[in-house]
Amino acid sequence: MPTPQDDYARDIIEESDGSIYVAGRSRKLDQPYKSQALLIKLNHHGVFLDSIQFNFEGHNTLISQLLKSIDDQIILLSLFHEASAHGNNGGLLLNYVDNELNISQSTTFVADSNYRILSANGNVSNEGHLFLSISGHLSGALFHSYLIETNNDFDILKSRFLNTAPSSYFQLRKLDNNNYWAINELTNKYEIFDSQFNRIQEQIIPEYLTSSFGVKWESDSSFFLLGDKSNDYHSLGFINQHYPIDTANYYYNKWQTSDTLNAPANLNGIDFKNKDSLFIGGTHNMPYVLDPYHYPSPSWFVILQTDSLLNIRWERLYGGDANYVMSRIIATRDGGCLVAGTRFDYQNNETQTDIIVLKLNSEGLLVSQNELQESLLREAIVYPNPGSEAIQIRLAVQHPKALLELFDSQGKLVLSQQLYEKESRINTEQLPPGTYIYRLSAATGLNENGKWVKR
Repeated sequence: MPTPQDDYARDIIEESDGSIYVAGRSRKLDQPYKSQALLIKLNHHGVFLDSIQFNFEGHNTLISQLLKSIDDQIILLSLFHEASAHGNNGGLLLNYVDNELNISQSTTFVADSNYRILSANGNVSNEGHLFLSISGHLSGALFHSYLIETNNDFDILKSRFLNTAPSSYFQLRKLDNNNYWAINELTNKYEIFDSQFNRIQEQIIPEYLTSSFGVKWESDSSFFLLGDKSNDYHSLGFINQHYPIDTANYYYNKWQTSDTLNAPANLNGIDFKNKDSLFIGGTHNMPYVLDPYHYPSPSWFVILQTDSLLNIRWERLYGGDANYVMSRIIATRDGGCLVAGTRFDYQNNETQTDIIVLKLNSEGLLVSQNELQESLLREAIVYPNPGSEAIQIRLAVQHPKALLELFDSQGKLVLSQQLYEKESRINTEQLPPGTYIYRLSAATGLNENGKWVKR
């Protein structure tokens, strides 16, 4: 019997032939501090084709990001650190990989041995150079970051260790004027650096957005931003900003549910091929704990589509039967999107997480999936489940009203109520404890049912 593995998805890309590559790490459960980088290849239907695992000289290794070079090769950014609980002696491993999963051209950047390296991120410039960041911290100290630029052979052209202020950089970009742009997640600021990586400008990100920022540039100066609106029930907040650092004019919208936490996809939760069909992704009912991937509570992938003015066209949720945490959403050539994340089936195992990939069409419906997976795609959520005094119901934006029907175990209709709000609270104090069947229906196409348990 094979050894159970704890797998984690970090990034996903689609190649020009439709092939899908999913990157992350894999760890055997009997070896808690020995993880290997994992790269999986799927065909355009999401069917498994091949995979490889590797590490850097016995270190714990994770593929942090997949990048496409200007000649359409795939670049692996792999984070490594010593195979111990302390996780020091780390750095960044750079490789190219071909479509047969052959790895070549290895270069390493080793960080200060006293630092525990926790993140590595990068971007490819128009000239083919890599703009990279490695972030880590000393025990009990603030985070600090390396900024690095390499050519397309991974030769380091310049680097700088920024250790005078707290920093952890994500969503990096080299601007056309030879300045560099990045988001500092520790200060929730846009920052601009000159050609020698001196910080020359900074600006607080508007709307109190924080953490797990996603960015998609639409031109050399304007971009779409996704973040956690932490001061408002942890909503998903999204912005269309016209200039790299000037926040005077922008469009803004948000998606939220009450009584729970929502978080953007960990790596990047915003993308488009056509900016009038913008895909936004995150985790609904996100467990805000040190280890969210092994938390025994139901959660969902939430997937939105907006127009270019950020008006939400539709929303769909996937999951609820396990703990789901989204890592990345990307728009695909066929007008749909791909979603990658991690699933923890806490009802049937205590430690193992699995990688999950969804392929959705332009309407957010699952493509080439089995009946069980299709049943987990929701346009309404009924919670808490189990519950007691009330049922909370969240309707997707494309369904402005719906009829709720609740049946007892004998099939008798015990409650019927028309819903006219996105979120409704239905009193169930009068119902005895037991298992009920709910049905939600609407002329707009909503037709969902499931079990609800009253304690």
